[in-house]
Amino acid sequence: MERAILFGPFVGELFWEFFRFAPMLPFFQKIKYPNQNIKYIILTREERFDIYGKKASILVPLRIEGDYDIMQPECFRLINYPIENYHKLTRDFRTKYEQRYKIIDHLVPNIAKGHYTNKNQFSQKNMLFEYEPREENYFLVDSYLPKDKPLVVLAPRFRKGFKRNWPYWKEFYDLLWEHESLNKIFNFIICGKPGEYIPDERDRFYDMNKVILGSGSSLIGLLMVIMKNAFFTFGSQSAIPNISLLFGVEALVFGNEKQYHTKTYNIKRTPVTFLESMNFDIEPKLVLHHL
Repeated sequence: MERAILFGPFVGELFWEFFRFAPMLPFFQKIKYPNQNIKYIILTREERFDIYGKKASILVPLRIEGDYDIMQPECFRLINYPIENYHKLTRDFRTKYEQRYKIIDHLVPNIAKGHYTNKNQFSQKNMLFEYEPREENYFLVDSYLPKDKPLVVLAPRFRKGFKRNWPYWKEFYDLLWEHESLNKIFNFIICGKPGEYIPDERDRFYDMNKVILGSGSSLIGLLMVIMKNAFFTFGSQSAIPNISLLFGVEALVFGNEKQYHTKTYNIKRTPVTFLESMNFDIEPKLVLHHL
């Protein structure tokens, strides 16, 4: 019987999966079980498939009624998702695949109280921060973006009712567009999840959401390929600048948690300039000056 290792279900936050869970997959493949015939089977949300990408053997879509609606990811857990439902989901996942494979390991987060906020639940000593999204993502980015100038990523995060929203993104876009020398030297692409970012209403810059996804691609997959091609990233402290640092792409970031966003999440010690703004009210002209 073929051997397999199960990952998931993962019901928590995107960056917690990207940074604190998925990197165990390349570690297992390269370090723990090198050159061995093992299936790696992942249960996660379909829009996150590319966090594991081409390194996964089987990607299983996780669908939970009320996900991102009456329930929201928080750390390793899903708020308002009963823990008994989580345990059943985990058991059903294992039962399904142990009928076909010999399960030699099953990595699943502990979402119980007192555990779901544990940043070190999985040791970074057992992780490799290497990512390889599926091939369709490369094709789509290559078809959309020109290669005539270095690429700068803009990460304008916005969440309704969120205290960390920056109110000056539209003003910043105007200032950036008026800076002719920057636009002659660089291409700019706006990245973010629909409903959780500020697009440019005048459509003056590239926008990852203009790319039409196929069955073998995702927004996170596009972002990863964009980062593989990027020269620089700018945004408020959030997942995208952190992902930029994991891809070795220098970043300019503003916010109120300098330690996390320059050291804790910056495993590769990528150069990062952090502008402290406790109330997220930094002036756009100052930001442009630093950019």
